[in-house]
Amino acid sequence: MTDTNRKSTTRSRTAGKTQAAAEMQASSADLQALTAASLATDLRLDKLQRIGTDRIVSIEGVTGVFTPISSAETTPMGADERKNLLAIIDQLKREAAILRSDNLQLRSRIDTLTQRPSAPDDFASAVQQSVDELQQRMANMKNAMSNFAVRELKLDASVFVQVSPVGSIEYRFVQPGDNIEAAAVSRLSLDIVPVPRNDLAGVWTPNLFQPELPISALPEITLEQTRALEGEGLFSIGEFLQVGTRARAQAYLQALLGTERSRLALWAQQAALMTLRGVNGAAALVLIEAGFGNFDALADAEAEVVAKNYAVMREKNPKLEAPEADSGLAAQWIHGARQYLGRPVIQGQG
Repeated sequence: MTDTNRKSTTRSRTAGKTQAAAEMQASSADLQALTAASLATDLRLDKLQRIGTDRIVSIEGVTGVFTPISSAETTPMGADERKNLLAIIDQLKREAAILRSDNLQLRSRIDTLTQRPSAPDDFASAVQQSVDELQQRMANMKNAMSNFAVRELKLDASVFVQVSPVGSIEYRFVQPGDNIEAAAVSRLSLDIVPVPRNDLAGVWTPNLFQPELPISALPEITLEQTRALEGEGLFSIGEFLQVGTRARAQAYLQALLGTERSRLALWAQQAALMTLRGVNGAAALVLIEAGFGNFDALADAEAEVVAKNYAVMREKNPKLEAPEADSGLAAQWIHGARQYLGRPVIQGQG
């Protein structure tokens, strides 16, 4: 081997050793950096503490486990950290509300499936509601030639019949898709003939009442709740009243709407007042604040007093934007309340 070749080989080996050393040094530096980062991370984690229990959350379609933590240091929380924490809390509240509503609906459905069979009073209330609604709609029809009324209603249905421990008859209507034995089914056949009444108690006459107002007119009812009621065939405040005042239906509506019993009772109170012509949701709230929260209170009052107290409460609650009401309109409300309750109508009112 020549001297030139030896020198070249020596330089190559030296360069290779130098490169390898450089690589080892770089790797060592990277390792040290990673170790330092890991130690720094460990140190940061050591300064965090759990401040609540784990929860399952969904954010932007991604579901995961959220563990609320906070720094053990006394360093004040930054604006970005606070904003992020508030966003997480808001999301958790929304998730909790949805889960609570779903849970109530599921409980209601389970109760519906496992509840006792229908009793005669439930059936009578349902038939009464259906006939009253049909009569009301026919009475409001505008026809230049004639008026219409229900003359007879025939009902023929398949039911399961049983006798309760206290001796009353209970039954279940056969539902589509039920796997039943023909021998276990009875027939329920009724001919119902409406008998005209001599008074107008309990009747929403078109000249004084407006039960056809949409269910969405109720104060503070959400679009989701409105659609839920419409899904049950309740489109107007009159239909809501006929169902919402029955004890068994109240429990179902409470679960369906995901609301408290007090809210459901307030809606029923407002809906009753809103059946009076000239009373919208805001006016119903003002009447309640003025001390005329039901037909009994209105029936016992004088028109001038109702108009005065209504005006005072309307002025105290300008955000409601309730319509004005003079003594003439107040007298009409009193007339309607007394008529509905079956009390004598005072001359000159309404």
